[in-house]
Amino acid sequence: HLAEYDWVVFTSVNAVEHFVPLLGRLPPVTPATRTRIAAIGAGTARALAGAGLPVDLVPKRFVAESLLEAFPPPCGGRRVLLPRAAVAREVLPEGLRTAGWQVDVVEAYRTERSRPPAESLAAARGADAITFTSASSVGSYLDEAGADAVPPVVACIGPVTAAAARERGLEVDVVPEVHTMKALAEALAAHLGPDAQPLG
Repeated sequence: HLAEYDWVVFTSVNAVEHFVPLLGRLPPVTPATRTRIAAIGAGTARALAGAGLPVDLVPKRFVAESLLEAFPPPCGGRRVLLPRAAVAREVLPEGLRTAGWQVDVVEAYRTERSRPPAESLAAARGADAITFTSASSVGSYLDEAGADAVPPVVACIGPVTAAAARERGLEVDVVPEVHTMKALAEALAAHLGPDAQPLG
């Protein structure tokens, strides 16, 4: 039961969309015993707010390492619930456990690769830039399309995604300071300049 946990940590909008509907089946808890909620990213926090769940902690940087820095030490209760993708970095649960928390990881969803249509690959080869919004998207795209389908400018939503791109041999040109889709689009537009035109 949710009331058994002191914190629930959401790392993505996907985790919110797949896990929160299950919460409606649980009995409500009183404000005094309410489980606190942490969210990585403004989009994740907005999704939770939209579901009527108050968010108690959003780290300054939208990465697991920043959440670990901001997360309080255990005081009384020690249980954390972490609904997340089936494949994810272990930085967060390991860091919380090191800090003294008991962490239960729940597989809330799976990300699966899809093969890009041939016309999409052709368009990518003619594009000025490509954006990656997760480390898994880097691997999926390169495994399916190959490095020759990467445009001259590579933009990544955050440092984890950028690190994955660099590990695959890509030179990363754009990483916004705020790790949101809006900030990524703005940073890429600024990098490309006013003369850049969308394909289509």
